[in-house]
Amino acid sequence: MRPGVRPVLLLDLAAAGAAVAAVVLAAGLPLAARGALTPRALALVVVAGACAGVALGAALLFRAVARPVDRLLEAAERLGAGAHAEALPLLAPTGEPAASAGRGVAGAAVAFERLAGALVEERLRLAEKVAELERANGALVDARESLVRAERLATAGQLASGIAHEVGNPLGAISGYAELARARLRDGRPAALAQAAEFAERIAAETARIDRLVRDLLDLARPSAPEVRSVNVRGPLDAALRLARAQARFRAVDVTEAIPEDLPAVLADEQRLAQVLLNLLLNAGDATGGAGAVRVSAREDGPAVELAVEDGGPGFAAADLAHVFEPFFTTKPAGEGTGLGLAICRGIVEALGGEIRAGNAPGGGARVVLRLRRAPRDGAAG
Repeated sequence: MRPGVRPVLLLDLAAAGAAVAAVVLAAGLPLAARGALTPRALALVVVAGACAGVALGAALLFRAVARPVDRLLEAAERLGAGAHAEALPLLAPTGEPAASAGRGVAGAAVAFERLAGALVEERLRLAEKVAELERANGALVDARESLVRAERLATAGQLASGIAHEVGNPLGAISGYAELARARLRDGRPAALAQAAEFAERIAAETARIDRLVRDLLDLARPSAPEVRSVNVRGPLDAALRLARAQARFRAVDVTEAIPEDLPAVLADEQRLAQVLLNLLLNAGDATGGAGAVRVSAREDGPAVELAVEDGGPGFAAADLAHVFEPFFTTKPAGEGTGLGLAICRGIVEALGGEIRAGNAPGGGARVVLRLRRAPRDGAAG
């Protein structure tokens, strides 16, 4: 019997013994008064009655109270300790099947044990479901990363032809400057040598231009794990603009920028943020037919920084706004868009802890806003 139950039962037994002794005494006093019982015999009868009451009460209390309460406490302890369902007994206190336990404390004990067993089984099922969900979530993360890599490679492939054309121009300029520099060096006069030095600087500038373009393209296509750190948005924006302007479909687009000099850094992955901005810029250029105006602006908004890309195109149709970030949804003609660009942009931005939303600018045209977490003030910008 549990220590916590014993004192209560002892008090109950004492009360039962006292009650029986009182009844026997009340019944025996008239007999003793008439001389039918001696005082000694009366005392023995009272004591015997009290003992019988205690014994009967003990049997009844153990059967009806003590054992069921013990089982309730044991089941509760096992349930709290996470015991398996098969460890919880489901028999009535007297050993008969649970179905015949009836009502009262005994029935409550069996009912509680059943409930405890069901809860343990449910806990095990829940643990299995949580494990399944964790595995599914891991698979979804892997699938999303695969889509991001695939979109980056697809974008890099689409940009390659434009980059090749863009690299061809500075290569032609380099060849021409090199020939002019050779001629001036052969001349040998001070003025000619000064011109040769100027041509060498132009060659260096054109080479740096090629290097930036190729490096931006490689950074875009290179597979890498996300690295969230403090990033100055100017870096990924400039990289995205260089790659966009290398495309024939974007060369006639007039891009204006409104980026404050004191704009705080954001918490982001620089390459992936550049991928998002490049996608938004190319979409904006396509919306204007390759010859319109695109505006990129940024502002600090409390604990976040907002980047907005607006175009002078027709904007989003009201019916499309609820679907623009859904995979495979596109308003472009067949064969000109996969419908994955904006969906992947949303996945990247949300993985960075930010938000992305689409709408229409007050003056017309589409407007896509990135809301990114502001980096700590003492963080070093990337």
